[in-house]
Amino acid sequence: MTGIHVAFLETNRTGSGYEVMRVAKQRGWRVTLVAKDFDFYLQPGQQPIPMDVFDEVVKVDTDDPEAVAEILSQRPDRPDALISASEFHMLGTARTGRLMKLRGQDPEAVRACRDKSLGRQLAASAGVPIPKFVLAATPEEAAAADVGFPCVVKPLDDSGSYGVRLCANSQEVADHAKALLEWTHNEVGQAKLPGVLVEEFMHGREISVEVIVADSKVNIIAITDKVLLPPPIFYEIGHTVPASLDPEVERACREAAVQALAAIGYDFGAAHVELMLTDDGPKLVEINCRLAGDQITRLVKLATGYDMHAALLDIYLGTDPGAPPSSQGGAAIVFVPSPGGRILKLDGVEAARSMPHVVDVATFVEPGAVLPVEAAGYDRLGYVVTVAPDGPTAASSAQAALGAIQVDAEAVAESDLR
Repeated sequence: MTGIHVAFLETNRTGSGYEVMRVAKQRGWRVTLVAKDFDFYLQPGQQPIPMDVFDEVVKVDTDDPEAVAEILSQRPDRPDALISASEFHMLGTARTGRLMKLRGQDPEAVRACRDKSLGRQLAASAGVPIPKFVLAATPEEAAAADVGFPCVVKPLDDSGSYGVRLCANSQEVADHAKALLEWTHNEVGQAKLPGVLVEEFMHGREISVEVIVADSKVNIIAITDKVLLPPPIFYEIGHTVPASLDPEVERACREAAVQALAAIGYDFGAAHVELMLTDDGPKLVEINCRLAGDQITRLVKLATGYDMHAALLDIYLGTDPGAPPSSQGGAAIVFVPSPGGRILKLDGVEAARSMPHVVDVATFVEPGAVLPVEAAGYDRLGYVVTVAPDGPTAASSAQAALGAIQVDAEAVAESDLR
């Protein structure tokens, strides 16, 4: 297809959105980024947007579906598709797409993904295995939640495990719930849903199922292993494709993902379904109504040859996304975590590049950059990507290369933070 125009209503900053835009450009299509504030994509501590993946930026209030629909519909090159890879803008994209009568996601299914309480309720009603949970409107309600200790307290609608914390007792629950309830807007300035979720702490190993859904057909493309910082926070610091699973466990994960998507009526789009492998089998962590971030989709392509970025474009244009891969090697990514403060030195990058199975090492910051201490683990300084014959080899090689990178930082005054 030629002469195609695809608009992106914002994007994420961890790779997959940029790659979808790049694939569209490689196909010779026109790409427009619709953004409220383009400088958001140039902040330190996150992967900056490549300037060659779009043709133009249209500035508009991206939280106003009517305004976005109006400005795009009036263009002589009205977009053929409207897509997003931003967790915070999936619902707005779905609503705008409906206004423009474009192929896209069901806003109600997207809302069930964004509102974790609603998603939990629908999953429970459909018999999907989930942890015990309580929706709390106040710190007192949160502290009284009968889910056992330790427990997890999280916001209803954030992303990237931000604000998710393991609490050991009712006082910690109340304190963290109070902090979350006082946090009224997310990182892109949107008002957050009121309330917090208090959940049973699930002991086990977390994985994610990467999915493309078209015409209600669920295509499971890959299953990903995750590396998380230890509790009390749960930031993801690495991923491996494929996850190393026994055949019975893999089958159970696939079935759980399909069941969870059906529970919320999810019949179109990419999905990143997070599951916890417990002693009682897989339990749903959450459904993300988008491609996985953190370059997981890149790992999928490196390990299997299947391009989820291209598949997403295909379904939005009404074409076949192709069959899921039947064979795979292994690929992994680990992130260089930020210690917070002023970065003085970032050494060992060339040494990491020369290590076995390493195919890419990148850094996002220069010495002198200042990053907040409270975002340590969420902000990243860079990453290492490896490719190997299998997942475990890719994962161990990535960790070895990460060990070659040395970071020095110093504390700074609060007034010096970005």
